[in-house]
Amino acid sequence: MTLGFQQPPDEILCWSFPTTLKGAAREWFTKLPTSSINNFEQLSNAFLRHFVGGQHPKRPSDHLLTIRQREKETLRSYVKCFTGETLEVDEADDKVKLMTFKAGLKSREFVVSLTKNPPKTIAEMLIKA
Repeated sequence: MTLGFQQPPDEILCWSFPTTLKGAAREWFTKLPTSSINNFEQLSNAFLRHFVGGQHPKRPSDHLLTIRQREKETLRSYVKCFTGETLEVDEADDKVKLMTFKAGLKSREFVVSLTKNPPKTIAEMLIKA
């Protein structure tokens, strides 16, 4: 008896594919319109079109207004989170980044100190933080 390698049926491939996804890829998959994919080839092509070359949808700059320092979150952790989110935003200039960074801070004292001696760039802000 000879065992040949066979491609699993499309149904199995399509059903198992989402179990391999995390983060942005999982979010992309969950937002696919119902019944928009008929087979695994379509699914894989849609995935490649969306993600190949690092091309993923950028968020609008007002997304940064949703980044808030949590109650027990350290300033270091907030800075890391904020800078990571700025990479997801399309064309936010330093003024927008400075404003949204300050808006998300929980320490009013730090905000006041930044207002008294305002940094000119996001790099200066992050150094002060």
